[in-house]
Amino acid sequence: MRWDAEKYDSTHGPQVDAGLKLIEMADIKANDSILDIGCGTGKLTCELARLAHGGTVVGIDPSLEMFNKAREVSSSFKNILLMNIRAEEMNFKNDFDIVYSNSALQWIKEQADVIARSYKALKPGGSIAVQLPAKDFCWAMMDNIYSAIGALGLEAKFKNMNSPWRFPLKEEISGFMKAAGFVRVNAFYKDYTLMFESINEVLEWGVSAALRPYIFPLSEKMREQFKYAFAMGFENYRTEKGIEFGFKRLFALGEKQ
Repeated sequence: MRWDAEKYDSTHGPQVDAGLKLIEMADIKANDSILDIGCGTGKLTCELARLAHGGTVVGIDPSLEMFNKAREVSSSFKNILLMNIRAEEMNFKNDFDIVYSNSALQWIKEQADVIARSYKALKPGGSIAVQLPAKDFCWAMMDNIYSAIGALGLEAKFKNMNSPWRFPLKEEISGFMKAAGFVRVNAFYKDYTLMFESINEVLEWGVSAALRPYIFPLSEKMREQFKYAFAMGFENYRTEKGIEFGFKRLFALGEKQ
């Protein structure tokens, strides 16, 4: 599945706000070495590098489109190294003070393995800070995806489709961290409200990430019909302020002794 890095970077969504909150929680020091798992377009990687200006930031991402965008965005930072690899392939050992991952683990099915690899990547005394959409994170989005499938008669096409995501409960991600060896684990949910002025804004948000696994296998004509059916369903969420609905994120923190 290909990514549109330009659209992802320009879209209004909760990823950046939640990612900045996660950076605040990570308590980054000037000389920290940081591993950014799923660095995406590099926007938050640059913020990490700015805070850790005396240290280094290694950003990894499996998407070549995202990697190329991140390389462009971070070109002025001398303390950023980018790698076009999957998190499941990383093999660092005692290299980092902080492992940071913002809105990326949901795309990885082998989350326990990646968290174990993250533990190995950290120096003793290091810490991990991750956030991703929570289980049942956005009823409005999933309801409109399923409505679009039904409206276009695509039930048979998607009948055997495995979910492109894995959304753990806070108890599950706590379990993964503790099994890897992390201590002082803290996993919790945080609610966000998404607000859009127009249906077009909702559509751009959907196409930037969540809709991609559903429209990728469709013909160009059917993609447009699917996007339209998805977006129009959000008229049901219009308020006096605009189109408004909830979005829940899962945060998890831990330390390596």
